[in-house]
Amino acid sequence: MRVSQLLDEHPELLEVLIEASPAFAKLKNPLLRRTMPRLVTLAQAARIGGLEPAALVERLNRALGVETPVTEGPPADAGSRLGTPPPGWLGAPLGFRLDVRPILAAGGEPFGAIMAAAREVAPGERLCLEAPFEPLPLYRVMERNGFSAWCEQAGPEHYRVHFLRRAGPPGAPRGPRPLGEADWAGYAAEVSVEANLEPPLPMMRVLEALARLEPGQRLLVHHVRRPVHLLARLEQDGHPYALRELGPGQVELLIEKGG
Repeated sequence: MRVSQLLDEHPELLEVLIEASPAFAKLKNPLLRRTMPRLVTLAQAARIGGLEPAALVERLNRALGVETPVTEGPPADAGSRLGTPPPGWLGAPLGFRLDVRPILAAGGEPFGAIMAAAREVAPGERLCLEAPFEPLPLYRVMERNGFSAWCEQAGPEHYRVHFLRRAGPPGAPRGPRPLGEADWAGYAAEVSVEANLEPPLPMMRVLEALARLEPGQRLLVHHVRRPVHLLARLEQDGHPYALRELGPGQVELLIEKGG
């Protein structure tokens, strides 16, 4: 379960989370609550808060009147890079530094900026990401894009994550190219996503429409929000895209089908 689902179904549990760990106090900020929890599972949240997942779940269930025993389990998140030995590549040249804390503080979604920054990093260079929490869901996306990761805590609510772009075969692309303004002039199909569609239906609708195109053809998507998980899937599968926000509840996404 993601933190967003928990708070949507049981908003009263926000205070329980904050009592469990001071790290969750940031969720009092409604702008941050719109972004971070939608990317983070309860297990990952427990890791951020320095708690065991089973203990956090037991505490939340107890607040709801459901008694569950605490059981021994695996570490809070096996994907965490915090506290692991510094890698030998930490001294690699810095290709790009990005601080997403202002974006999150303003209620924005930094995923697009992170992917754009990653495209600027050459093999053997580092992307240095400054964030208010360890971005556990990002590791898998970056791994699929050819990056290794390591994280350190620089201060309260300040995490510094280093991503090394591993060297690939000679001539290998560094990821899907970003689409430019001229690419918006033509597209082979378009699809609309309504606000009342429950996940994962919006993503499925877009991916099904994209599957019907030939490589190199473009799909125009009319969406009601920035589709964070769809963008991660496009990055993973190598489909270039461009996104523009036209106003509240109006987002256009142009996708070019990869080869």
